[in-house]
Amino acid sequence: MPRRRDALALIAALPVLLAAPRAWATPLPMFGQRSDGRPVGPDDFRGWRLVYFGYTHCPDVCPLGLQTIADALDALGEKAKAISPIFVTVDPDRDTPDVMKDYVGFFHPSLVGVTPTADELKIMAKAWRVKYAKVEVGEGRPYLMDHTATILFSDPAGEAAGRFPHNLGGARLAEKIVSVMESRS
Repeated sequence: MPRRRDALALIAALPVLLAAPRAWATPLPMFGQRSDGRPVGPDDFRGWRLVYFGYTHCPDVCPLGLQTIADALDALGEKAKAISPIFVTVDPDRDTPDVMKDYVGFFHPSLVGVTPTADELKIMAKAWRVKYAKVEVGEGRPYLMDHTATILFSDPAGEAAGRFPHNLGGARLAEKIVSVMESRS
């Protein structure tokens, strides 16, 4: 017999579960609000997706990962048009769509920021195999976020196609992307 606590947890999760079907059509879901203020829709990010989970207050790893993505997109030239580059925040409390818009615009004009709710982030992180955790660093100092520092790549069917180091370098990442795209064509 279900306990009251289990029933309450299910009821609390219903809004996320009911909103999810539009993204469950692909194995790797994408939820949230885009950096242009629109909700992520079922037709957003079709085709290849180059995804990085991080946060705007990251002191070092995220800027390096996003610069690697930007450099790879530039190196890909026309092939970059087939790719949706996406930065998903693991810190939705601070990374509003407006904050994300300013931040991603610094790296590349085609990069889109996504701010999921805490519940949406849990679902996405599990599906994309990403870890994240809030880290308190001391009284009076802002917290940090520990997170997976990997650039993720998915094919047009929404299947995982690659996991690359955040510090690979743009030219090398572009080579790996082309290799994956050609092998799945």
